[in-house]
Amino acid sequence: VFNNELDILFATDGLNYSDIGIVHTFVASSVVSLVKNSVNRRCVNTDSKIAVCDTGASYSAQWPAVIVLYSVWCNSEEWDLTRLYLALSRARVYCSVFIFPEEGRTLDDTPHMLPLLDNLSSFARIIWH
Repeated sequence: VFNNELDILFATDGLNYSDIGIVHTFVASSVVSLVKNSVNRRCVNTDSKIAVCDTGASYSAQWPAVIVLYSVWCNSEEWDLTRLYLALSRARVYCSVFIFPEEGRTLDDTPHMLPLLDNLSSFARIIWH
């Protein structure tokens, strides 16, 4: 699903790889490694690179298109809302959000996220995993 989303962005006229940011929060290192491998394969023959960074390292960064990989921290509504907002606000035009719970949990364990995601659906493409 992630690679399909990248393919959609790559097919957009006028969008360079450097116009795309991938912002993640507390994602397992194995997932980040897969993301970076996918990005590196696509950028192998170009100087234009896709940025991949943790939400905490992206406070002043913005890109025309952003893919957010958001791992829900099931115990804190305030933490989830703050980190998700920070990640979403990195996008100037287009934003896709992949939301998934901590390992061993489901999104049903995070009732505070469901109304938020409904409200965000008009501002970002929400992809449930």
